[in-house]
Amino acid sequence: MSACFGTKRVMPDTMPADPAKHVNYVRGMVLEVDEFKQEFAYHSGRDRWLAREVIGYGTLRGLALGWEKDPTGKLQARVLVKSGVALSPCGQLICVSSDQCADINQWLAARTDEISGKFAAGASSGEIILHVSLAYSDCPTDDAPVPGEPCRSEQDLMQPSRITDSFQLELSYDAPLQAEEDALRGFSAWLRKLSIVPESDASVTLGVFMQKVRAWDAADSDPASITISVVDVPVYSTTALRLWVTELRPAVERSGALYHFKTWLANVPHKTTGTTTEQEFLAEIRRWTPRTYAWPGNLVIKDSNQSDFTSKALTLWDQEIAPRWYAEPCGCRAPANPEYCDDRLLLGTLRFKVVKNAGNSWEVVIPATLSADTPVVDELQRPVLGHLRALEAQLIPSPEPEAEGTTSFVPPHVAPYRHVAMGRLTPGQTQITPVFGNLRVSDVKSGEVYFTFDGYSKPDSEHDYIVQVIASYHISTTSSSRAQPAVSFAGFNETDFFYKVARASTAVSVAELKTIEFQVEVSIIVKPT
Repeated sequence: MSACFGTKRVMPDTMPADPAKHVNYVRGMVLEVDEFKQEFAYHSGRDRWLAREVIGYGTLRGLALGWEKDPTGKLQARVLVKSGVALSPCGQLICVSSDQCADINQWLAARTDEISGKFAAGASSGEIILHVSLAYSDCPTDDAPVPGEPCRSEQDLMQPSRITDSFQLELSYDAPLQAEEDALRGFSAWLRKLSIVPESDASVTLGVFMQKVRAWDAADSDPASITISVVDVPVYSTTALRLWVTELRPAVERSGALYHFKTWLANVPHKTTGTTTEQEFLAEIRRWTPRTYAWPGNLVIKDSNQSDFTSKALTLWDQEIAPRWYAEPCGCRAPANPEYCDDRLLLGTLRFKVVKNAGNSWEVVIPATLSADTPVVDELQRPVLGHLRALEAQLIPSPEPEAEGTTSFVPPHVAPYRHVAMGRLTPGQTQITPVFGNLRVSDVKSGEVYFTFDGYSKPDSEHDYIVQVIASYHISTTSSSRAQPAVSFAGFNETDFFYKVARASTAVSVAELKTIEFQVEVSIIVKPT
């Protein structure tokens, strides 16, 4: 296992076996090493494929990132990653079995000229941003003697008999390309900003809504302008999820990579005296990968050629680059480009000030007290995965722990306080607005309105209700001039509860009560026993 952070990601030495194939065992077949490798690739590939497509990717447990402190609590120029488990973007389980560290001052000292090139000439201080990522790797272990030809070298006499799962931690200037994670966050935030209204006629049509969802990442896509009736939320939510799965998700990796490609193109050096030919320019374009962020300094294009060269680069993206890198989903077949796959998982971003010391090497600035120069860790962009029980706990409340000597207990399926019924009701009209708990008007008498709901029972020693009611007239020429009546709670019956409605101590008539809209909210409190 890696004892400290690495600078290069471990890559496979050979072409990986196709995970979509498994061995067709037939009598008389001679089984060679390739057959066993292929069978392992099939089962291992399906595990990764299932994990990635069904669960997602991210940190599963542990892997906390932070600056190390000495026993007195002072920050050190060392970054610590705690042990833990993660799932990589291609579905590979990664286990970091022990805490790992990186001495940032040593990392900087090995890159003095490189760091200096990031600041103005002669600068003696500046800010560095590094991304900490985690990737899977493996290690051949347990050498054992193997048969073979005579007169072999000592190295050929022994071969590793096991492959051990391992990992690679990396410090880099570029963050992993997590286009799906970024898109999923953006899409979810966009959906949460949709306007939910009670009036059904204010909702956009389902066809218009689908068009808006397909264009959700467009610059002019304004979720606040999309109004949805509350009764249509289930259908529209299901439609949004279906479009995400069938249309949006398959395109986000390519669109995310295109963003980085355009950013890379924007940094192409250009001058009036540029000498780079079109052939040299396109040759460099073909070398682009998702981790190419620095344009070669020896290539400078002429200002007059910039627009034409950029247009040709984007055409090359559509015709060659994107199909090579993003033509297939991860896991369901052999990769189209096995020599490169960015399977890194972002753990966090380090931001810290550096200063050049007398020996001309760079060091991390560690202030004596907390200040703007204090090194920080940003983990907001880290993908995380909550396991099923953690998500379940958010939906199903657990029983509260009992104090010693008490016998109170709240069943796990019953929260001590929760809403049980709510809605807007007009006694004289057919219910058209959505209600919760089947709230309904059970009776109307002079100066009294009675309500009930599914599961209602008169309060007793085990439970009680908190009821809130607001009365208001529907806007009309006959009612707009009337004074608002006073509404007061009157009591609980065996099958319902009721309110008294009066104006200047005079009971409001039944006919008038049938024109008033009542907004009702009922909550239950479960009493400890």
